[in-house]
Amino acid sequence: MKIKHLSQVFAGCALIALASLTASAQVGRLEGDVVKADTKEPVVGAEVQIERTDIKGSYPVKTDKKGHFLHAGVPLTGTYTILVSAPGCAPTFLTNVRAINSEPVKIELSNGDGKKLTMADVKGIQSSAPKGGGQQMSAADQKKAQEEYEKKRAEIESKNKKMMEEHESMKKLFEQGQQLAANKDYSGAINAYNEASKLDAEQQAIWANLALAFYNRGVTSYNESTKDAANTSKRDAAKQDFNDAVNAVGKALALVEPQVNDPAKGAAAKKSKGQYLKIRADAEALLATKLGVMEMADAAVKDLKEASALSDNAAEKTSFDLKAARTYYDSGKMDEAVSAYQTLLQADASNIEALYWLGLAYASQAKFQESANTLQKFVDTAPAGDSRVAEAKSVIKDLVVGNNLQPPKSEPQKGRGSAKKKP
Repeated sequence: MKIKHLSQVFAGCALIALASLTASAQVGRLEGDVVKADTKEPVVGAEVQIERTDIKGSYPVKTDKKGHFLHAGVPLTGTYTILVSAPGCAPTFLTNVRAINSEPVKIELSNGDGKKLTMADVKGIQSSAPKGGGQQMSAADQKKAQEEYEKKRAEIESKNKKMMEEHESMKKLFEQGQQLAANKDYSGAINAYNEASKLDAEQQAIWANLALAFYNRGVTSYNESTKDAANTSKRDAAKQDFNDAVNAVGKALALVEPQVNDPAKGAAAKKSKGQYLKIRADAEALLATKLGVMEMADAAVKDLKEASALSDNAAEKTSFDLKAARTYYDSGKMDEAVSAYQTLLQADASNIEALYWLGLAYASQAKFQESANTLQKFVDTAPAGDSRVAEAKSVIKDLVVGNNLQPPKSEPQKGRGSAKKKP
């Protein structure tokens, strides 16, 4: 039996959206040390009020046990006044301060009444210009600060420009990969996605779509290998592609995992994680069921069970559980398959997929009476147009005749009862 192509096996996940780029925020830092003027001892717990003066903004911090203060999230383009106060000290202030990541400022507090200054106080002091009314940056210091600020701003703008250019290049490669994949040029898509990943390795969508391209190319190679059993190169190529798909999905999962418990991103992250697990499980299942890498059967089932647990959709959860059971069946793990199908039927006794495959699994275990009985339930439950009904009836007949069994009793299900007798 040939493997279905990905468009059939994993419909709806061939195009995984690319996350948008957010340019790095232009933020700076303001820090310094507050000491007592007479003793040079650090002032612990001093209140440092950082007030933005070009537009409204306030950033309060306190000094630590070493008398050090730091605020690493102030807008880089701002102009600030720093007001400092502490119990038993006279307050002071610095004006025209820029967030330029320069060396920490040193602020000395003299003995005083512990008063706290406001911006209104600062303006009053500046207008009356009393001696010793506060520390202000000299003209030379202001010029130096401005030069350093302009230099830092240019560096950040250059970095952001480069980042945006790389992002645009990455987007073009990503879109090229999607187009190539849509045209079934999976090798071309793989090359495009690999180049995109070099520009931004933090994009989940790149790794997920790369995995899909590897998976599809692997399916193609495997299908071609069935035409010439003596030629093992195609099987080897398929095996490598499925393994590469597993590895690529692993990178997507590593990126999405930290977002699963994030209140803002959790719902979308859970959905994406479920998709990624399904992609990996598909590749693992084919390695186990078609290429003899038997340890991958358990890996596929583990991923499918985790995907099922993440889903809030009952039908989707059942589809994951059915695929897990089928992976066990196709891998020849009949005990596990029987147990999985029995669990499904405990939840829904009329699940025709579980009935059909459980009946076949029982036959593989030489449990012929159980097989006949279960297949009869499938015949009684399945829609009349299901092509497997005739096959199941034939199997039941062979089981009964070949093993001298009791013919299973037909129990018409609700909605498929026998025709009513005419009055």
